[in-house]
Amino acid sequence: MKVEISVGGQNQVLDFTGMNYRGLLQPKEPETSENLADMIEQALNTPIKTRPLRELAKPGQKVVIIATDITREFREDLLLPALAKELNAAGVKDEQITILVATGTHRPNNEEECRKMFGEEVMRRFRVVNHDAYDEEMLVKLGSTSHGFPITVNKIVAEADLKIATGCIEPHLFAGYSGGVKSVSVGVAGEETIAATHNAQILDDPRTRLGVIEGNIFRQFLEEAAAIVGLDFVLNVVLSPEKKIWKIVAGDPVQAHARGVEYARRLYEVEVDGTADIIVAVPGYPKDRDLYQATRAANSIVFGPRPFIKEGGVIIIPALCQDGVGHRGYLEWMSDVSSPEEALEKFYRVGCRPGEHKVFVMARIAKRAEVIVAGSSISEKILRQLLITPADHIEDALEKALRRLGPGASIWVMPRATVTIPVVKE
Repeated sequence: MKVEISVGGQNQVLDFTGMNYRGLLQPKEPETSENLADMIEQALNTPIKTRPLRELAKPGQKVVIIATDITREFREDLLLPALAKELNAAGVKDEQITILVATGTHRPNNEEECRKMFGEEVMRRFRVVNHDAYDEEMLVKLGSTSHGFPITVNKIVAEADLKIATGCIEPHLFAGYSGGVKSVSVGVAGEETIAATHNAQILDDPRTRLGVIEGNIFRQFLEEAAAIVGLDFVLNVVLSPEKKIWKIVAGDPVQAHARGVEYARRLYEVEVDGTADIIVAVPGYPKDRDLYQATRAANSIVFGPRPFIKEGGVIIIPALCQDGVGHRGYLEWMSDVSSPEEALEKFYRVGCRPGEHKVFVMARIAKRAEVIVAGSSISEKILRQLLITPADHIEDALEKALRRLGPGASIWVMPRATVTIPVVKE
């Protein structure tokens, strides 16, 4: 049996002849419409559990539209002008509207990236500002949540009369699904708030699950924080695996998001009988450019509703990693640990800064299954420091896995692993 996958943007054929190959696990590919303008207009005219935006907005109001950053690229150049049209109809002028880029702890987006994401019209008409989670002059404190987590948020948001957020609804490791209130509670929050949400108590709670929003305590925090900040309206999209807009929802930040998750589940969640011994989890380009992003391919395999990989199984991630590890703090944090157990003990003891929560994720994955990264340009020493087994190529990785687990080990391939949630049948 031969299977074609994409590694580094290039197609590669794997030959599973003579092996216990079980099949492909991948999201559904729906039909998408080319008439996106009509889809956006329909969503804005029929918002979920709130009045239309043109009725919420009032003349003279200061408005902030919280937009996604370059790491979640989609057609913001269509969404933002549509939102502005609704605001203009209510008497809000262009100079009263600010586009705030929800970078979270990511780097700021440069002007070229903003122009690519938002389009020339948006850059010409509106003030566009990058959020900075580390700049205290840009932040304001708004108290704490019921669990005592501090809430710091960008001043532009705090001072706005009307707060709107765009977003993309896709599987998320901690929040269940991204989108909705997350743009506010993480995207434009201060480092203090982001660090508080990514602590051991929250991340290690069994209710914090990828693909699960009901009872998810991480998402509950996000929603409580957004309510305190006062997020008024969201416009969210659900993308096909080919990154084309499939569905659009608008309205109440919680209720509209929940509707969007219903759509997203139809695509991303795939039922499967039983668990696997070996999984080839393909991150795809550009996520396979660095290790930090590429290893997200293993997330849903371990952190989904039920783990898809057997205890002691093997997860093979093909990734060139030409940009290296991808997060300096992740590598430094792991410099003095030599096992998943040591990494978890250190995490519970000292915690981590935003972005370094990857150590918790990878330690939990490595505790359940061996992770092999195939074809990486990162040195063997560094990979092993990060609890990862190196392999020259996928065939080499399969040979290592079968040597340990035996020739009858079951093999599954996930060609779009970062957007596939295996739902293991009871």
